[in-house]
Amino acid sequence: MSSLSTFVHRGLGLAAAASVLSLAASAQVLGCEVGGAGGAIPTSGTGGAGAPPANPYTSTINVASIPPGSTSVVAVKIFGVTHTWAADVQWVLEDPTGTKHNIFSRLGGSCDYAGDYVFVPTGLCAAPFTACTGTLVAPGTYEQNFGTHVTGTGGINNTPMSSIVPATGNWTLYAYDYAGGDVGTVGSWDLCFGIPTAGAPISAPAQTGPANGGTVSLPTTLTWNSISCATTYDVELDGSVAPGLTGTSFLVSGASVGIHNWRVRAANGSGAGPWSTMWSFDVPPPPPAATCTTNGTGAGPVPASGTGGGGAFPATLPGTPYTNTYAVTVPAGATQIVKVDFDFTTEHTWVGDLQFVLTDPSGVSHNLVCLPLGNCDLNGAYSIYETAGLSWPTACPASTDVPNGGYDQFFGTWPTGTNNIFNTPLGSIPVVSGNWTLTIYDWAGGDSGTLGDWSLCFNAPTGPISYCTAGVTTNGCSATISAANNPSVSAANPCVINVTNVEGAKSGLIFYSITGSSTSAWNASSFLCVKAPTQRTGTQVSGGTAGLCDGTLTLDWNAYQAAFPTALGQPWSAGDTVWAQAWFRDPPAGKSTNLSNGIEMTYVP
Repeated sequence: MSSLSTFVHRGLGLAAAASVLSLAASAQVLGCEVGGAGGAIPTSGTGGAGAPPANPYTSTINVASIPPGSTSVVAVKIFGVTHTWAADVQWVLEDPTGTKHNIFSRLGGSCDYAGDYVFVPTGLCAAPFTACTGTLVAPGTYEQNFGTHVTGTGGINNTPMSSIVPATGNWTLYAYDYAGGDVGTVGSWDLCFGIPTAGAPISAPAQTGPANGGTVSLPTTLTWNSISCATTYDVELDGSVAPGLTGTSFLVSGASVGIHNWRVRAANGSGAGPWSTMWSFDVPPPPPAATCTTNGTGAGPVPASGTGGGGAFPATLPGTPYTNTYAVTVPAGATQIVKVDFDFTTEHTWVGDLQFVLTDPSGVSHNLVCLPLGNCDLNGAYSIYETAGLSWPTACPASTDVPNGGYDQFFGTWPTGTNNIFNTPLGSIPVVSGNWTLTIYDWAGGDSGTLGDWSLCFNAPTGPISYCTAGVTTNGCSATISAANNPSVSAANPCVINVTNVEGAKSGLIFYSITGSSTSAWNASSFLCVKAPTQRTGTQVSGGTAGLCDGTLTLDWNAYQAAFPTALGQPWSAGDTVWAQAWFRDPPAGKSTNLSNGIEMTYVP
């Protein structure tokens, strides 16, 4: 019989040593018999039906003495396991009396064994086995699991490991292979005795969301699977630890823009377990401001008739796609498309069927979204950005609807240029006024929905721009002209021009031009900042105190234009530009007047 310390130093590798030490901390392992021989699973053939099947892997360890104080078997450790289709295999331990005990039975589905596995009694803070979601049964420590085995079948009993009594003599490990076609091997195995007392968790929680490396919007919730006998969890986010969480989630609400790293561990009164692997998520910058052009004609079924299908990806496009065209006037100053908005008023199931294509006025088509992942559904309002949105989800939420919001372009596997559809980033699509068309192809039958409308949105034009240089008055005042908003053709927003730092108690006015800016000298310090012809607005008094710079001039641009429909520039159109400036009395100055700086405003729809 080998002691635990002897086992650790017998050269079975750092991974094995670390595993048994963590187990010892939890289960009070008092000693392990090591080095059971490896072999093939099954010993011949590829397995098959039986109760139990013939030709199992078998390996016997002779236990000469029991560690003092041991009350049960506390671990069966199997090293270097390989076997395709783990659900074929049942692990069985036979004690010296000839009684066979079910240790771990036919779990793992089509996943494969590949590595070292430790099976321990339930209640020792090991991970309960969950459904395999990849290609491998993850190496690690698992609770004993009887699977669907009926106790007594084939002489194999569902005996809790904590009830398997230590004894001297021959102990035999069996690996029964219940289905043909798959084989494997065992490198070696060990048998450990001790006291099955729960300690600190010996397994790390498995993170479940958000997807590792994914893009998120805030707030976002970090989630993980529970660990047996954990009472709390610690989350480390960017090096800072939030301890003592009682649930399996952690809300992140104030993270900065950029990449963030996190991990989690389980804990209880006996201590903390190992950390999980480090995961990351990305918080993108806020979406850029955008000016959207109104459509109003985009309602229609998706696809236009039927339930889709009929194409051959990617060469032959499906018939009867949704299609809608509307005339777009590009907002003044816009240089790129920021996003495309669309709204599903009737849910379209299975977003993975759909390809969204935008065709510009020249007839060139651009991929927006092409067959994003999965069977999630579209229901409500969405925006497609070049890079300012979220990644498309890789798993559906409980509602099955893709959450409303902004998502990035997704070209999928579309070969750019096929059928004149190019994988063009939104910011690189030519910005021109004219007829723009949205087409939605439905590549698979059986699903449909209804689009309420869609629209193109462009980078918002900048606000009013100050230019030119204000004159300095007799009393040292430099009048400054400004406006919070550009004027709107539809008067959709206020546009008020303010002039501050005017000589107090002086008459003045605001005038404007539609032909351009100027920088011609007015007097010793002032410049005329607008070109003729100009339009004068009404005269007003600056208020304030004579001799001070506390006077102001104000013009409600929308009200003035409404009151004077024949004023210079009318009727206004989106993109029209106005150059404005203030004039006011300053008797000691040249020309007995002075001028403010200038402001340039551009009409928006």
